[in-house]
Amino acid sequence: MQSATSITRDLVAIPSVNPMGRPVSGGIYSEMKVAGYVQSYLGSFGVKSELFGADPLHPNLVAFIDAGCSETVMLEAHMDTVPHDGMTVDPFDPVIIDGKLYGRGSCDTKASLATYLHAIGSAVSHGRKLTRNIVLAAVHDEEYAFTGSRELVERNIGATFAVVGEPTSLDIVYAHKGYCRFFITTRGKTAHSATPWLGSNAIYSMAGVINRIREYGEVLTESADPMLGSATVNVGRIMGGDAVNVVPGSCSIEIDRRLLPGQTYQQVRLELESLLADVDADLTIEDAYMVAPAVCADKDGIGCQSLLRACQQTGRHPLFKTAHFATDASILTGAGIPSLVFGPGDVAMAHTEDEYISVDEIEKAAEIILNLISEP
Repeated sequence: MQSATSITRDLVAIPSVNPMGRPVSGGIYSEMKVAGYVQSYLGSFGVKSELFGADPLHPNLVAFIDAGCSETVMLEAHMDTVPHDGMTVDPFDPVIIDGKLYGRGSCDTKASLATYLHAIGSAVSHGRKLTRNIVLAAVHDEEYAFTGSRELVERNIGATFAVVGEPTSLDIVYAHKGYCRFFITTRGKTAHSATPWLGSNAIYSMAGVINRIREYGEVLTESADPMLGSATVNVGRIMGGDAVNVVPGSCSIEIDRRLLPGQTYQQVRLELESLLADVDADLTIEDAYMVAPAVCADKDGIGCQSLLRACQQTGRHPLFKTAHFATDASILTGAGIPSLVFGPGDVAMAHTEDEYISVDEIEKAAEIILNLISEP
């Protein structure tokens, strides 16, 4: 049977780059071949799986193992990776040097998916008694829009708790921030730049909006969640104008607002409407195009404590941690599945030009997941 490291190498060698909204195409910009590998691997152990999703080039995969248990654990990981542009190592040649496996997706998060496959294969091939029913979910498009996990929860798949595979250095992330993303647009009147008094400059109007949002960000730092700290806001992009010699008739900014537990886009929108009410601008706060709620699992709950015991059985004593980033756990939590984040790899190596992961951590993670789903 292959080691978890060997499976990771196989997965890294299959490109599954997320286009990230860019107009690119080709075989490397699809999760289809990774899904095919996972389906074939599971099938070799007699485990049936299903591919589904709106776009066959970007499928999800789900497999059910009914062990007749009262609890069900969902093992979820994404198959896509960020782009490989500018990498200083070959992104799809997963070499191992000094105990480190290099390549795009090695850390984020094909190693996590590999540990699930290895654990399931080990449990089935060695006749270990399963202690929980298993839902294995391999999803697409985590890196850009969480489309895969959204399609997954639309199928109303239930679980007692979920483990979402991400690089956590084998610690347990039980809480992290969510986010909402949206646009604010100001409108003016176009005119020739030689006669600007005949127009109204939408970019000038947006300047007042941006200054007020900067002040809003400072206000957010004045209150903090005891676990996750303060909420944040960031104006990440600005778009406006048609030509340098035309007074711009419209301007838009794209905003990322990080959410604490209990916060919603509706609440954020009301705050901004109040904040911007007296700004001299014809503006519109648009509906959020993407929302992911914050995650906050009970450290004393069944998910955290089960994973803690599985770690301790291997001699690993993980810390309970929080994070500022968002993951598929946001979508699963929003669907009513208590979720935590766990996996091999250092998040500082995710998305980097020389992405790598420790081989020792891969194998330790596989051992932990095996303990989570079965008895020796």
